[in-house]
Amino acid sequence: MKKGFNLKDLMIAMKGNDVSSFINDQALRFTERFGLSFEDCVSVTLKFDSHEDAQDFYNELKFNAYYSNDYSVASSDCGAHYLTVSGAETLYDYFGSNEPNLLTVSRDLDLNFEISFIQTYTGTEFTGAVHRGELLSRQCIVEVSDMLPEFTLGGLCQIARSESEFNDLLTRCYIVEGQTIYE
Repeated sequence: MKKGFNLKDLMIAMKGNDVSSFINDQALRFTERFGLSFEDCVSVTLKFDSHEDAQDFYNELKFNAYYSNDYSVASSDCGAHYLTVSGAETLYDYFGSNEPNLLTVSRDLDLNFEISFIQTYTGTEFTGAVHRGELLSRQCIVEVSDMLPEFTLGGLCQIARSESEFNDLLTRCYIVEGQTIYE
């Protein structure tokens, strides 16, 4: 098993000063190196126990002004039990301490769902489950290349904004050894 780091320990190992500036610096390095930037909004896929639960959740987000101003919701290609929600700047915004968010909807409607997020470009993955408005069994896995760390770390800006937010999502960073394809 590889040794995992929390974000602060990884940042210190990479000579960063504080988490917020580290995130911004890595996003800038990603953009400079690859000529790409991450989207302003994050999309998550939610899986419900039944298509009726998914429909109730969809209707709440779509037609309740309390949520419809902040979130867009669409059916998913995965099936009738799945929805795709977008509109938040970070993954943490969907499930963090600032409500209303998706936890509020779960609590108000007494609906449970599983969360799946795989970040574009980097493959950073977040999974979790929401039960009666509580975020349970969550984990965020960030695999960082030892050869091009900014490739993955550039996407941290879509996950969270502060050390405490990354810790709330149970974020673990793993160093992945790269291999030279040809010399």
